[in-house]
Amino acid sequence: MATRNGHLHRTSKGHAGLEIQSAHSDPTPRIGGLAVLSALIAAVLFSNYTAEFGMLLLSAVPIFVAGFAEDTGFAASPRRRLIATMFSSAIMIVVSGYTISHNVFPGVNALLSFTVVAAFLTVFVTAAVCHAFNLTDGMNGLASTIALAGSIAIAVIALNVGDMLVFTIATAIIAAVAGVFVLNFPFGKLFLGDAGAYTIGFVLSWAGVMLIARNPDINSWAVMLAVFWPSIDMIAAILRRLSKRAPLGQPDKLHFHHIVKRLWDQRLSAKTATRWSNPLTTMSMAPLIVTPPVLAVLFYDNAPMIPICLGFSTLMYFGSKRLLVRNFKRMSTATSVPSRDRIPQLVN
Repeated sequence: MATRNGHLHRTSKGHAGLEIQSAHSDPTPRIGGLAVLSALIAAVLFSNYTAEFGMLLLSAVPIFVAGFAEDTGFAASPRRRLIATMFSSAIMIVVSGYTISHNVFPGVNALLSFTVVAAFLTVFVTAAVCHAFNLTDGMNGLASTIALAGSIAIAVIALNVGDMLVFTIATAIIAAVAGVFVLNFPFGKLFLGDAGAYTIGFVLSWAGVMLIARNPDINSWAVMLAVFWPSIDMIAAILRRLSKRAPLGQPDKLHFHHIVKRLWDQRLSAKTATRWSNPLTTMSMAPLIVTPPVLAVLFYDNAPMIPICLGFSTLMYFGSKRLLVRNFKRMSTATSVPSRDRIPQLVN
């Protein structure tokens, strides 16, 4: 923050009302990724697992660089960032040998005995989670809350099964994210940026992969519950764009958090909403965000319960969103909200 004036002209790109998904009016530095990376490097140096943890951070370099390029004004398209994420995951597979190779689907498990298939699935899943984390980085403290909930869940599960390597990685993520959270929430003095969101998504998703690979008794879908919110929100965005025949990479302001913020904007006075609707969005979403990771901790070793938990979490997401959209439309009709602020149609 002390260097803010020196780099703000480059590091506030896209968060001063300049992009369609922007939810902020004041230019704010997007260098939270540097803080996250610095904290993780410190954790590597002082941990008992320097080699294994360091290997993970080195693998994250391509996606961190691509994200930081975007944060500092050197445009890195979503496609390039996705490729960088896949490259980072491929590096991690080569240097570690870890893949998702069991407990996926009965018909798929046999195919995962082939290294190529397991590697392809692992790259796809980890890249998707990384990208999903970046999509949720739209409100003060939102991505951090999601990361903290997921990291705590993975840390607790790892501790329960005695996997101290994964426990160390997960607790390092918690510490790194918490450091940025105090500046990001409630009033957004510092943003994670693409480098921060992608790096957190990468390290957290790979902590999950390592937990599964090192502990075959853990159901793979339990780890998905730990990172459920960004994953389901990305799936909803894909379904929404397919239904509208829009490009999959086309941004919009119809994510769950955008709708919640619009409701707060309606309920609060204009002056109050300017300052408080953003952090209140994160606070009001927190119970929904935390629920799937809590279920992961409770039922990680209970295979019959995991599909039920996934189904419940999915219904909770789409059901809550449907109710929010209906409520918004009703309030819009009653208060004659200008058309540019309306949600155009019920979406996923």
